[in-house]
Amino acid sequence: MTRPSNVQGLEDYDLVTLGAALGMCEVDLLTLSPARPRASIASKTHDGVTYLTGHIDFDVRGSLTVPDDACMLVYLHETGERSWCQGVGVESEMGVTLLRGTPTDFMFERGTRFTLVVAPYARFRARFMASDHADVDMAAQRLRLFSVTSDHLKRAYRQIRERVREVEDLAFGPVEDLLDEHIRVALGSSSEERPVASRGRRAHYQVMRRAERFMRANLRRDIYSQELCQAAGASERGLRYAFDDLLGIPPNRYLAMLRLCTAHRSLVTAEAGRRSVKSVALSCGMWDLSRFAEKYRSVFGEQPRETLVRSAPADDLAPAEEFEGW
Repeated sequence: MTRPSNVQGLEDYDLVTLGAALGMCEVDLLTLSPARPRASIASKTHDGVTYLTGHIDFDVRGSLTVPDDACMLVYLHETGERSWCQGVGVESEMGVTLLRGTPTDFMFERGTRFTLVVAPYARFRARFMASDHADVDMAAQRLRLFSVTSDHLKRAYRQIRERVREVEDLAFGPVEDLLDEHIRVALGSSSEERPVASRGRRAHYQVMRRAERFMRANLRRDIYSQELCQAAGASERGLRYAFDDLLGIPPNRYLAMLRLCTAHRSLVTAEAGRRSVKSVALSCGMWDLSRFAEKYRSVFGEQPRETLVRSAPADDLAPAEEFEGW
């Protein structure tokens, strides 16, 4: 599973490599689909600005944090009705502004197409100040999520998408022009053009997040329904409704995918070269190693040991007999 050689087509990705496509941003991805993660990603850098466009062919739950010296502009060309950002539903032709140090949770449905621009925060702030608004932080909520009603801004993002996907190096316009229009449309959007979550949806989001934090903190051991409900502050039915609303799968299915994806990340990273498949599986609370290998292969398209061998230096690998049958 490598970076696609043909950026126009969908290719198999491992989640770590896909997250690393955002370069400087801290990214954590988890697949919610029972099949291999597939995507098409292309990026170019010009004048200190990174332009990236992508097509995600699987349901993905993730989080990212923009560095302190950068900001990120996102345009959703197309996305499904279950997609959300910070628990707030998003739609096609919406814009998102992520400022420096901003941690952001999201879920995108299969078929989501997006373009994003990572620019130096100083350049964003300079254009914001030029728009006669004195405080970026005060306007952060208005900037964050909005419907793009400007044909000019839609066209600008479509052009970026086309330029990034071209093999030849095509000229990008000054990023200040894009920043000006993005800021103008965001700040000029009405309350109807800035989506908000209902009280019920906000409650579901908090329940889901508390349950998820508990899962991550206790991944090594068996997690029982009663203690998960207690940690989430919800009944079993309420917990199930929250996960179905936000992720489209029940809590036990999410926990299984979280275990698999955490193991996958451990096996892909260099640190895994000093570990065995068995130790990684047990650290994620998967005691039936044969079942782990079977589920892992169905989602990631290879055996756990194949991921480890591909990722780690040969002299760091544990003895081969430890992996027999996996």
